[in-house]
Amino acid sequence: MACRDLIRAEDAAEYIRRCTGNGNVVIRHLNLASLYSVREFAKEFIATEERLDILINNAGVMMCPKCVTEDRFETQLAVNHLGHFLLTNLLLEMLKRSSPSRVVNVSSIAHVGGKIEFDDLFFDKRPYSPLVSYKQSKLANVLFSRELARRMKGTGVSSYCLHPGVIRTDLSRHILSWFPMLKTILYLPSMLLMKTPWQGAQTTIYCAVTEGLESKSGSYFSDCAEKDPAPEGKDDLVARRLWEESVRLVGLNDTLN
Repeated sequence: MACRDLIRAEDAAEYIRRCTGNGNVVIRHLNLASLYSVREFAKEFIATEERLDILINNAGVMMCPKCVTEDRFETQLAVNHLGHFLLTNLLLEMLKRSSPSRVVNVSSIAHVGGKIEFDDLFFDKRPYSPLVSYKQSKLANVLFSRELARRMKGTGVSSYCLHPGVIRTDLSRHILSWFPMLKTILYLPSMLLMKTPWQGAQTTIYCAVTEGLESKSGSYFSDCAEKDPAPEGKDDLVARRLWEESVRLVGLNDTLN
């Protein structure tokens, strides 16, 4: 478990150990808002682990106020896409050695209507919109997963992305902080309509462990079934350009075509 907050991580890890009887649950520090942290995590993981069967890129921030990371990236694109992009690439050789292996990227239905603004990815020129930024980052997840599948064809590494559903977690804390009355009004309906974290994890688990899914590499899933992403999520030219721009931004030497 790669986590930013080690105290909360240890609580979760202990719960897993207790519920499953599996004592081999390891936590490591990872802050996806920091390229340095991503590189340090990958270095330690490669030095201490023998294989990597499934990588689940699950971390995210949602519609937060504009903030810039230590690498001078806008936070939502940095955490939701660039951190995962770098992490996955640094671990690709281990994923290949462990094949058949899988990469699972947690996206969102919010990718619908998103657009990758290559001329202004970090809102330096245009007014910042938390929603527009979030949609861009979630579209980036879909395109990254699709392009990764193309580049990994024939290696035994499969790639999937998914919409987990609307889940009762604190991911939406920034939205509710802007509209406190909304929290009160929506509390009961949200309790009835939102998924529990257990329910919200099911499509991720489906993509991670369902047998025979290799032929669906690059696909998009929701409610444990393959679904059609938005047209903007199937644009292979944009996917390839995003990959190349991401390589430049995170400072990778890209050897995959």
